[in-house]
Amino acid sequence: MKRTDRLTILIAVVLFLAMAAYLGAYAVRSLETGVVTAEAISADFELSGVASGIVVREETVLTSGEAYIDLNYGEGEKVAAGSVLATAVSSEQGLERANRIHTLELEISRVEAALRGLDSADSVTSRETALTAAAQDLAAAVARHDVAVLDSASLNLSSLLLGVDSELVSQEHLDALERELQSLRTSTTADAVSIKAEKAGTWSSVVDGYEHLTLVDLQDCSPSELREKIDESRRTVPDAFGKLVTGHRWYFVAAMSAVDAANLRVNRNTSLNFGRYYGADVTARVLSVSPSEDGQVTVVFRCDSALADTMGMRTVTANVIFDTYSGIRIPAQAVRADEEKETAYVWCVTAMQLERKNIQIIYAADDFVIAERQTTTRALRDGNVVVVSGKDLYEGKVVE
Repeated sequence: MKRTDRLTILIAVVLFLAMAAYLGAYAVRSLETGVVTAEAISADFELSGVASGIVVREETVLTSGEAYIDLNYGEGEKVAAGSVLATAVSSEQGLERANRIHTLELEISRVEAALRGLDSADSVTSRETALTAAAQDLAAAVARHDVAVLDSASLNLSSLLLGVDSELVSQEHLDALERELQSLRTSTTADAVSIKAEKAGTWSSVVDGYEHLTLVDLQDCSPSELREKIDESRRTVPDAFGKLVTGHRWYFVAAMSAVDAANLRVNRNTSLNFGRYYGADVTARVLSVSPSEDGQVTVVFRCDSALADTMGMRTVTANVIFDTYSGIRIPAQAVRADEEKETAYVWCVTAMQLERKNIQIIYAADDFVIAERQTTTRALRDGNVVVVSGKDLYEGKVVE
């Protein structure tokens, strides 16, 4: 064996023994001091419970004995009282005419928008003004979810931005389209029946068989009665082609744990989250809580927003959010009490020394607490190392 090999082995052995001695000494000191630490982390915590039930609204199912229905509204669109919801026709030819009428109406809107774009682009100043107005019209249509004017508004803006070939768009072409439209409307009148909305509301083409259920039918139900009505109340509606939802309020009648429901207060607001059905939280007012039955209660929630966006929901499960806490999360064992000052505090390891930091607890669970975020110099902060357990702890003590 070469001398250099023996020297390398000797150095490795010395390093190993030194490391073992260091780890042994560290272990002995740890046993003597018994210091166990954990990291304080920033956290948002929701106190919530699960509720399962059914959504009810004021709904009117629309039916027709005709074979073909031409709808005038899209899902979730607002409908004015007296407006034509749909046109019922008895033949396929009548349906084709109705479809052609819609195509012509859209084409006329596009040509009109294109002509306005040409007229508005005569000068830089007028073009800028027209672009601003077109952008505002498009933004307003998107905000209102107004599909009826969305296409023409977007076309008007694109015409101004990209330009339009004046040879392809003319007043003569627009006049021809309007004449064809008038002719089709006249010929369609004989074999078509207009179906009008008796009340203003929101249109939906989804009919699931629960439309007849109302709040009156469910609000006094026990949890078992609620489940029974959900299981047995679904009805088939012959010749249904859609429904009109009137009013802006809707209700969620659900069964939930009596322990969880104890966090609710009648006539107070809470938040509902329906997960994949609707991503945002929905503000809901608690209208009633039934007596407990086998540890369950029936809760009636009233919602005054997001009607059009939740039209597809019926039998669902929601997360009921009682309260939300945002602060610094630490193990419950790390919290100590100063009985004289009636305050809580924790020991933190800062630069290998113990430092006392007072805290204000905003939520306490069995195994952790949420402390309020503070801005003082010695406030507990995200990332601080707190002492969960240890012996003979005092300010300035060196902890390795």
